[in-house]
Amino acid sequence: MAENRYSIELHENTTTGRTLRVIVGVACIAVSIWFMYSIRDTTASAGTSWIATLFLLLFGAWMIASGLGFTQRYITVGDDKIVLRHYFYRPPVTFTPSSLRAVEFRPVVIDFITETGKITLRMGTTYPERTASIMEAVEQFCNRHSIEVKGKD
Repeated sequence: MAENRYSIELHENTTTGRTLRVIVGVACIAVSIWFMYSIRDTTASAGTSWIATLFLLLFGAWMIASGLGFTQRYITVGDDKIVLRHYFYRPPVTFTPSSLRAVEFRPVVIDFITETGKITLRMGTTYPERTASIMEAVEQFCNRHSIEVKGKD
């Protein structure tokens, strides 16, 4: 079985969308830098102006990071491991057959039970066909490696 990568984002991640996010991010950063330069040492240089400018600067950085794929959430199911990145601010979690004790399936939720605890993947109802294919791929992985499956009828 080849490695299958599934996006668990709430939106479709197309090349056009990523490009637009980078362009908007660069524009936000450019406008915030221009605004910081234009309001320094003036009466408009109040705390709220600087907070708004900082927000615009951070929003631009977030948009660029999103457009470049640094915030992407995904699950990859391969022959010998499952890689899950369900929080953008944490590194991916890798599950191997030796680290998984059981996998519990619930409606739009998969619980990966390891020796150190339980990691829950909530997929939502936005793309039901993607949710079904992820659950099928994880179930096939569990059946191939004799990992206990709970909650599947």
